[in-house]
Amino acid sequence: METVEPRVLEFRIPADTRYIAIVRRGVRSLAESVGFTGEAVSDMEVAVSEAVTNSVEHGSPDPGSGAVLVKCSASSDRVVVEVEDEAHADASLQELPRSDPYRERGRGITMMRTLMDEFEDIRTENGMRVRMAKQRGS
Repeated sequence: METVEPRVLEFRIPADTRYIAIVRRGVRSLAESVGFTGEAVSDMEVAVSEAVTNSVEHGSPDPGSGAVLVKCSASSDRVVVEVEDEAHADASLQELPRSDPYRERGRGITMMRTLMDEFEDIRTENGMRVRMAKQRGS
């Protein structure tokens, strides 16, 4: 397998769900450009959609304001995506103690953890950052 120099893509979007499709396409294109295909790319798209949706819905100081920063780096064996928002200090990405599969909402973090090989959420000075990674062949 040919080694690919790391490639980076960065978006700073308004905290608005209308921009999620643009981010999805960017992550898809970047992952495909380093050789990821099929199910792995689809998993990344869904996980990124969930992370950006959470940032838009829960990470804006006021509805309709704020921004979401998405950084994606890709190499021939790994894609790493970070999504950072401006969440208030009391915001949290904690899962519900008992996940109800019939609830319409509240399964995003579980999905991100399942679809990606690595997942972590980090409180920053300015908000929350979700960092996810997918390895080739997983």
